[in-house]
Amino acid sequence: MLWALGGAVVASAVWVAVVFATGGFPGQGGGGPDLGGYTFRKDICPDTDLSAVKEQYPAEKSSPKSDAATHKALDAMWCTTSLAPSGAQYSSATVTVEMWLYKATDPSANFEAQYESFDQRGDSGNTFSVRKVPGIGDVAYLVTPEEPRETGSSAYLAVRDGWMTYQMSLSNYVSSSETGVSEPDLSEIEDMLKQDTKATLTKLSG
Repeated sequence: MLWALGGAVVASAVWVAVVFATGGFPGQGGGGPDLGGYTFRKDICPDTDLSAVKEQYPAEKSSPKSDAATHKALDAMWCTTSLAPSGAQYSSATVTVEMWLYKATDPSANFEAQYESFDQRGDSGNTFSVRKVPGIGDVAYLVTPEEPRETGSSAYLAVRDGWMTYQMSLSNYVSSSETGVSEPDLSEIEDMLKQDTKATLTKLSG
């Protein structure tokens, strides 16, 4: 099953818009934020575990790129890595990890609304399926394309653990001129996202 870049940046932009459209970050009232050991890091790439992904995409096309911003109400961190299947010249995969630490308000309601409504997005050629994933954080959602395209698709695993939210996305580009390149199917993509998300969150919460 073939997988293309599309959605990670849009999802981030939408999430930021939702947060700030509510009028900023109101005071939390009673107790401090529930961050569960997660702290701000200038660069989360060294602790982003891609062991499972790299079994399918072992070639690194470029060095991981990180970004981060801190604020008294919200910390945000990103890491993006470009990889490729063995023997590929043009096909590639982009993996993006995002972590948000909410220090002034509980993100639970907005987080659940964002991902539970994901299946309302897209058009007839780019619609999504959403389901909950047990055993990761307080709540986790797996978002996958209902009909993966021949040139690629994007899948997401999003987690809320207390007042921390996290998303790992994998977007593939498959060149039509390239043959003999092994590509994972949807179930393999799901397993990769689950394994590497669990491993990464363990590192980042330590």
